[in-house]
Amino acid sequence: MRGAIPFIVLGATLLIISLPLQAQFKNHADICIAGTGKFELDISFCSLAIKSGTHNELSQASLFAHRGRARFELGDHQGAIQDFDAALELNPGSAMAHNERGRVYHKAGNNSQAIIEYTAAIKLFPQYGAAYRNRGTAKIFRGKMQEAIADFDTAIASVNHDPASRILRGITHYLSGNFDAAIPDLSAAMELGYPYPEAVLWIYLSEKKLGRDGKAALIANAEDMAGAEWPRPLINAYLGKTTAQAALEAAAHENSTIHRRRRTQAQFYLGALAHLNNGSKAARQFYETVIELDAVDAIEYAGTALALKKLAR
Repeated sequence: MRGAIPFIVLGATLLIISLPLQAQFKNHADICIAGTGKFELDISFCSLAIKSGTHNELSQASLFAHRGRARFELGDHQGAIQDFDAALELNPGSAMAHNERGRVYHKAGNNSQAIIEYTAAIKLFPQYGAAYRNRGTAKIFRGKMQEAIADFDTAIASVNHDPASRILRGITHYLSGNFDAAIPDLSAAMELGYPYPEAVLWIYLSEKKLGRDGKAALIANAEDMAGAEWPRPLINAYLGKTTAQAALEAAAHENSTIHRRRRTQAQFYLGALAHLNNGSKAARQFYETVIELDAVDAIEYAGTALALKKLAR
């Protein structure tokens, strides 16, 4: 009899644990919509819910849209597009599916189509702050700076000051040559704790464009980045503490995805620094490498395209 006791106790424990779980997550669809924090799991639960065939068309559309988002985040862009297409076939009024499909097009460098998708999302949901931000970003890549700023204005007004849009609006001001307006936006986003350490470099470049020294602000801003590994090598290069080559080498020690992103950033910001110092030839070489790296969704890619146009004049 003693040998049976552990088995009975264990069985009772499993029953006690499973009941709260069933109460918390009624079905796979609930987990799909809520998200698990892991995109692989989200795809699994969304797929199970879709295959169950127990949901109406609107609910099924939402499941496809959420699975598409998870697929996009994992880099499965074709699968994501298929899911967003399916969601919109079931529910043409899904603003989320239009917005997320726009993100896929932007990632691929097709910003004209991305703008169409974001505009469709906004027509369906006029208060969709993220869609305004995303459309503004795509417009930067299309060179439509004033339209981009208008979209960021709307996003900031609708999403509690939206620090991501403050960063993007600041960068847009910089790329438009409005350096006085760039600094307050970038600084405000930093004060809100938005995790974009590259803002300190945009602020420095803006200060220099205005004829100021810029180093004091860069040093002060960099002090708030304790423990940040990147872009400290670029900051050190800007401050003259290390060489451009050392910064480029630091950018290369990463996995493939981060490696290309950081290399793109290194080439762009070093190119901008060379450009400031009247090194047009060196700047062009840095910028041309950015284009070769082909990170077509990086804001530095958009900045490089504009910089090369200015150098060609």
